[in-house]
Formats: sequence, C-alpha cells, structure tokens
Amino acid sequence: MKKRYFLATILTVATIGLFWASSASAATPIFSAFYQNNGDYVQVNISSADPNYPVILNYSSQMRSLGTTDSSGNYTVTISTSQYNITPGSIVYASVNGKNSNSLQWPYTSTSSSNYFYLTPSSLSLSSGQSSIVTASISGSFYLSSNSNPSVASASFNGSQITVTAGTVSGSTNMTICSTTNNANCQTLSINVSGYNSSGTLIFSQNNLSVPLGQTANISVSGGTGIYAVTNNTNPTAIQATISGSSISLYAGSIVGSATITVCSTNMSSCGTINASSVNSSNYSTLIFSQTNPTLSINQVSVITITGGIAPYSISSNSNSSVVQASISGNALTLTGVASGSSIISVCSSTNACSSVTVNVNTYSGTITFSQSSINISINQISNISIYGSGNYYVSSNNNPSVASAIINGSAISITGLSNGTDNIGVCSSNSQCGTLYITVSGSTTNNTNSSLTLTQVLSTGQGINLMLSGGSAPYSISSNSNSDVSSATINSGNILTLVGLKAGSSSITICSSGSSLCSTIPVMVVGGIQVSSYGNSNSSGNQNQNKYIFTQFIGYKSKGEEVTKLQEMLTKKGYYNGPVTGTFGDLTMEAVKKFQSENGISPVGYVGPSTRSALNK
Repeated sequence: MKKRYFLATILTVATIGLFWASSASAATPIFSAFYQNNGDYVQVNISSADPNYPVILNYSSQMRSLGTTDSSGNYTVTISTSQYNITPGSIVYASVNGKNSNSLQWPYTSTSSSNYFYLTPSSLSLSSGQSSIVTASISGSFYLSSNSNPSVASASFNGSQITVTAGTVSGSTNMTICSTTNNANCQTLSINVSGYNSSGTLIFSQNNLSVPLGQTANISVSGGTGIYAVTNNTNPTAIQATISGSSISLYAGSIVGSATITVCSTNMSSCGTINASSVNSSNYSTLIFSQTNPTLSINQVSVITITGGIAPYSISSNSNSSVVQASISGNALTLTGVASGSSIISVCSSTNACSSVTVNVNTYSGTITFSQSSINISINQISNISIYGSGNYYVSSNNNPSVASAIINGSAISITGLSNGTDNIGVCSSNSQCGTLYITVSGSTTNNTNSSLTLTQVLSTGQGINLMLSGGSAPYSISSNSNSDVSSATINSGNILTLVGLKAGSSSITICSSGSSLCSTIPVMVVGGIQVSSYGNSNSSGNQNQNKYIFTQFIGYKSKGEEVTKLQEMLTKKGYYNGPVTGTFGDLTMEAVKKFQSENGISPVGYVGPSTRSALNK
C-alpha cells in the first residue's frame, strides 16, 4: 500500500532543465562569420550555445535553419551568400533555443580575383598602448567585422589605412577587416600584445587623429610618473600641441599636413607618440551609416557602423525611446527593438557633424495559438500546453522569470510556477510567428495530493530531463523502474531526478523518500526516430505500419543521421528527390523538401518542422 498513495506530504516535482544526453548548460551563443576565399562562401561559427539545438540564422527579416549544435554547444558550417540571398554588409545574428547571439555585419565576398585584397602586414606584435598602421592593397573604405578580444586591441579606419592600437591588456586577438566597396572579401589581422616597453610607454585616449582645419581635438594621457611635456613635434605648422595636466590639446591651423608628437613624463622615464593630421573640414561634415532605415522585430538587436565626422560619436536625440533603445560604443550604433512603432535616432560627431537613422520596429507576422493561453497554476506546479503554428518553436521572452519558467519540447511548452505573481511568456517560431501566454501563479502545491507527478514526462530518444524532488525527507531513492530499457533514472545531489530516454516505449518510475512510506510514481513516455514495429511485435502479421518510419526530430540544412537517410529515401519514393542517399541534409534535400511542402500546402521553408513531420508521417 505504501507504493500506491500520494500521501499528505507528497513528493513534488518541478522541471528545472531539459538537456540532451552528454550536454552541458548553455550560455548566450557567440556568433562569427568569415569569408573563405572561394567564390561567395562564408564560414559560420557558433559557440557557447545550448547543445543539440537548431541554429537559426536571422537576416533581412528572414530566418533560416542551418543545422544543430553538437554536444558541446558548437556548430560550424560553410554557406553560400548568394544561395541564401544574404546582402553583404547587412546585420546578421543567430538564435539557438530562443537565445540571440551577438550581431555582426555579413562579410563581403568575392567571385573574382580582381576583388581580392590583402593586408600589409597581416599580423602585428605590439606593446600595451602602442599603435601601428596596416595598409589594405586596394583603395576604398573598410570596416571592422569582428574582434575576438577587443580589450587587447582596437582599430580605426582612414581610407585604406587601418590603425591598430593596443590596449592595456596583454594577449592576442583576431580582427576581421572587410571592404565596403567592390564587393571585396574580408581578411583576418592577427595581433599579439605584450606588457609595457622597458622604457615605459604612455597611453593616449586616442591616437592617429584627423583634426579639421581651425578646430581643436582634446585627448588625455596616462602612465608614467610626474608631469607631462611635449618633447618633439615634427610638423607644428599642421598640428600645434599643448598640455595642461593630463589633457592634450591638438589644434589644426590653416595648412593640411600630418605630425608626429612625442610626449614624455618627468625625467624622461616614460614616453609615447601621437600621430595627427590636419584635414579639410568639408570632408568631415557628414556622417554616413551602414544602414539608414533599418527594420527590427521586438527584442531584435541591430548594429550599425558610423563613418565620417571625427570620433567620438554621441546620440543627440531619440524621438521614441519606448520603441527603440540606442547606444554607441566607438563607431558602432547598437539598436534594440522594444515595441512596435518608429523612432528617429540622431547621432553627432565631435566636429558637430550630425545625421539621423529612422528605425521601424514591427511585430512578427503570423500568430501562434495555444491549447490554453491564460494559465492559473500554483508554486511548483507544472502545466503542459500545446503550441499550434508552424516552424521550430522557442521562448522569445519571459517578462517575469522569477514567477514562472518555460521549457519547449517539440510542439509543447511546460510552464512551472516559481513564485506568486503574474508573467507573460512570448513564444515564436522559425517562421516568424509569435504568441503570448499569460500566467498567474498563486499558492503552493507542497502538500497537494494532486501533485504534478501524475503528469507524463515525454522524452525523445537520447533526450533527458532534470526534475527537482520535494516533500517527505531527503535523500530520495528510486524504488522501481518498470522498464529500464526505455528510460534510465538516477538521483543526483540528493533531490535531482535525472531521466534519459533510451528507446521508444513507456515506463513508470517510483520514487520514495528516506525513512518513510512516502512514494509516488512518474509515468514516462519515450518517442524516437524508429520504426513503428519497434513498439510491439515486429513479427505480427497484418501490421500495416510495420515498415513505416515515424519522423520525430527537427531536420535542417547540414543535419546528419538516420532521420535524414529515411527522409531522403521517402522523398525519392515520392518523386521529390533524385540525389544520392547520403544521410546528410544538403542543397538537393532542401529543394526536395520545399517541393514536398509546396504540394502539401506547407510553407516551403526547406527544413522539417512539426507541420512537415505531420505530413510525412501520414
């Protein structure tokens, strides 16, 4: 009798995390992209993401599935810029399990050797605070696409000259330098930075300045000991330098030219040089943005590059900060969509050159619906809700994560009450459809005999779930597992129950608390990419589904494995696919999937999501 009751002090289960076997907890994805020097191909790298989750590429209001992260949360693929219809220089970011990566500009590519450029030198070794000039082999303007370690070194641009300045941190960084003209490709610049020179190097807040005629630029100096003084100026007719404390004023007279100014501290113990040029002010009267009318979705982040004028840049006005949040770091303007509407962001340089960007924020097109959109649950209670729409679903926002948590598994979302209050949880799909769940959490289920243990835990083959046990007295133990071939069960850290799906089928896990008769049973169902005959007697005559394959996983570009093999075989039989059966989802498979989707009334997105799986499994 002790194994059958949900007693007064019941074991309560709260879902605290989903994982795939052998995976680790995740952080925000890190996204980088590099031109491959072969036509228009770009290598995409994802790291520090959720393991075994689809990677969604977001660009120009499009969303494209690339593949799935490995067990370490990493993913690398090379894709064609033209095939994916990505505009070089446009802002692109990746999403993994509902988490957005950093944004970057898509690398410019080259389809002919005439557009190729190289950097001289291609690598640098600098001391902290030291600067060096790198020259591109073609004329035009350039921008910094990525910097793997910006605390080590930074870059500024003036035509085909790139000035690299070492920071105060020793280490190495790789900069990706791209051209904005001639559709030229991107190149990598490697920088190693060591500590201060033995002679002691001063550090300037800015170096390699361009100062309009008749104007003054102010910078600061640090390092060394005592007071600072100008010890040499190679061209005082172009740039005049004066020092007051740690502030240096550089004045451009009436003659265009360049100067190298040496500044030293007391007793010549530390010195440094400033490179400055006087330029025609008309060349710096206008700011130029890499995008002038960007369109964002809510919560989407876009980074726009600023050129022209003289840094530093600042935001002079934001006509509607409730719609768009804006910030500037160096020459990068970062925009975040907050709500539907539009806003005008005005940016000015230190030379009072100003310009504006008009930003439009739109909600996603299409709507996701739920089996229940308004949910009332208690603390520690779990509510499983079905999602209706198309594409690969992810949690896009959680307005009050201290009240409720949300985990998506296929077309179902599990909501767990954490504390009293209200919460709105946004859910979106890779097809740009979105919907909102409204959650109210009140009371506690600690002593509720109708515990969530009665809910069936649904897993896929190889997938796992962590459940937190409460009630009774720890430690807890597994009393029985009705089918250990279907799912494994272990208890870790005293009150964490780990379930892993091994093969398709069902099982019941009975958990008991220490030193008492408090027990409860958790039903478990495991589904996977296997033949239906595996669920029962494969030798049964008259089983019409004996050889039918059931698709259960998300399949996208570069996916590999048995599900892809079965997909290619089925599409071949149906006349959509005429390529080799390789088990790898490539371009031919994508086109076949699109044909299948179009003829079955499904949006031709080119990957297999819930709607396509349903059609394949009919």
